Amino acid sequence: MSKTQGNFRLRVVEGEFTDSQIVVMLGENGTGKTTFIRMLAGLLKPDTVEGSEAEIPEFNVSYKPQKISPKFQFSVRQLLHSKIRDSYMHPQFVSDVMKPLLIEQLMDQEVVNLSGGELQRVALCLCLGKYVESPASIAEQSCEM
Repeated sequence: MSKTQGNFRLRVVEGEFTDSQIVVMLGENGTGKTTFIRMLAGLLKPDTVEGSEAEIPEFNVSYKPQKISPKFQFSVRQLLHSKIRDSYMHPQFVSDVMKPLLIEQLMDQEVVNLSGGELQRVALCLCLGKYVESPASIAEQSCEM
């Protein structure tokens, strides 16, 4: 599939993702990471999909943008409770995600008052908690990061 935006052209060759796999994409600025993720999430239509029978399967995509603008006027605890209640209350998620990210020490702070690094950690926690079918599966998934 491909997408052109101005002078930028992204061309994605065929590949595979497996169920319940966590994929981390790293790369230089302007290489098309966000464009690719937005196409996978169905938020952006590709210009072309190679092969007339090819189609993009539906994915549950959760991604953490590089720049975050905090708009939530309440505490981190209230944010997690409203967005990922089942995950953030599960003991396995707490031990495998929240403790390593040092989220517990931020729980009572207002989201709008967090530093840039703290915001990134909370956003990563939200990202990991959003599409976890079973919080107990985090242990298996975290090994693939």
